[in-house]
Amino acid sequence: MKLIQGFNINESNLPALSSTRTFRVDGELGAEFMLQVFNTPSGSSDPVDFYDFLTGSFSPTFTSTSNLNVKMSGDTYNGSITFPADASGNTYTILLLVGASEDTELNFSNNRKSYVTTISQVANTTLTFTPTTTNTSDYTSWSSGDNVTCVTIPETAISILKTLDWTLTNASTDANGFGLRLTRQPIDTDWYFTSSDTVNNRLDDTIEAISNIVNGAVSEDPNVTLLNPWYESAGGSIKVGDYVFLTGGGSVTLGTTVAGTLDVDSPNALTLSAGNEIHDEAALEFITATNRITLDDLTDIVAGMVISAVSGTNAYLIGTPTVTSVDADTNTITLSEVQAFVDGVALTFQARGSAAIKEAIGADVDFTNWKTTVTSAAANELTKTVRTTSTGTSEEKKTVDLNGTYGISGGSVVSVSGRGFKNTSANTVQTVSASSSSGSIVMQVSQDLNSGTKLTFSGSTQSIDIDNTFVVKTNPSANRIINLNIDNFITPGVSGS
Repeated sequence: MKLIQGFNINESNLPALSSTRTFRVDGELGAEFMLQVFNTPSGSSDPVDFYDFLTGSFSPTFTSTSNLNVKMSGDTYNGSITFPADASGNTYTILLLVGASEDTELNFSNNRKSYVTTISQVANTTLTFTPTTTNTSDYTSWSSGDNVTCVTIPETAISILKTLDWTLTNASTDANGFGLRLTRQPIDTDWYFTSSDTVNNRLDDTIEAISNIVNGAVSEDPNVTLLNPWYESAGGSIKVGDYVFLTGGGSVTLGTTVAGTLDVDSPNALTLSAGNEIHDEAALEFITATNRITLDDLTDIVAGMVISAVSGTNAYLIGTPTVTSVDADTNTITLSEVQAFVDGVALTFQARGSAAIKEAIGADVDFTNWKTTVTSAAANELTKTVRTTSTGTSEEKKTVDLNGTYGISGGSVVSVSGRGFKNTSANTVQTVSASSSSGSIVMQVSQDLNSGTKLTFSGSTQSIDIDNTFVVKTNPSANRIINLNIDNFITPGVSGS
């Protein structure tokens, strides 16, 4: 009996691009084997494709060359398989059988006659890098085509250099055209990944929510009478310091808490931290703040992430809590600050900086160049032309008429220079009357300027360029977006009025 002693091939994930894998069969002289390779159909209408060892390609037609029949002429046999490109990914099965003569056995497998292994081809994932801001009205619209993307095989070590060449432009409107102020350079932690999930207090009662009914309407009055006793010694479960939420009938300011007892002889009466408009028979919900929160699921949520926002009815956030631990068995997270979350509130989490991003989604991005000592963002020079020659009193001459003011910020943050411009003492732009083609600014020092004088402004601009590089070392397992929070280092200008 002849022996096949081993079969070796790289079984790591295949890229979406076409690639070739070599294989080696170890055995005795005269041992016979047959090799067959085929894919796994994606659906009932998708046929099985067999590898043709003669053409080096896959085909739905099975022929004699779909089997590789070998009688070993030495102690090793070397071959190769070429896998086609497939953007959606695929799974390939490699089947090794002993020859038809039945005088060969496998001694490296539990089955003496056959051995099977599979190789997965994974679809490329897209990692997208984009700027984000809460001040959308202060910028011209951003096209998704301006985003930087990295499309490659996921969860595999790579080294792909990406270059940013972004221009962020101030909106050209009278309401928001007061320029952009570059306050510092962008750094690693200005990059973030965001995910969201929903509070599920009902899953294991991690948050104790106690309901009670108002007995008598109140108007801007902190004193409230409930239908049932509220404090523990009177048979209730509500505590001083509990947060109060209204589920209908009036309004309660978010952040309102139970301040204490109105009257010890009236166990149904309590005092809130603020006066509110509450209707008779309105339903109130009282929640004791806790740092242990149960969620619907924990997808892309890890320790170190920050809760940056909440949304939904009665959504209230205390501070900026950080996730300190995650319990996947119970779908709970522990926060650095206690919270009073109503059931069903949506939480927005941010993984800030490369280390947190890698922990959350597996994307390894080297932002080494993004630090305060590296110039990644630069304000473009802002120049304007004087529209009318200075006239009038000394006070009137503090107003300078321009052929357009967009890009100039008021509020004493912008300085001005130019031929004949006086800066004999502290002299910054105080206010701006906005216009695309006219408008004016008010300075601290009177000016004697001629029409047509060119002025240069420092401290605000109409556009800021962001230019730098980073290296993607690993793409995530699924398409993900990494954001650059431009609000951390760019401040929209103001009129100053």
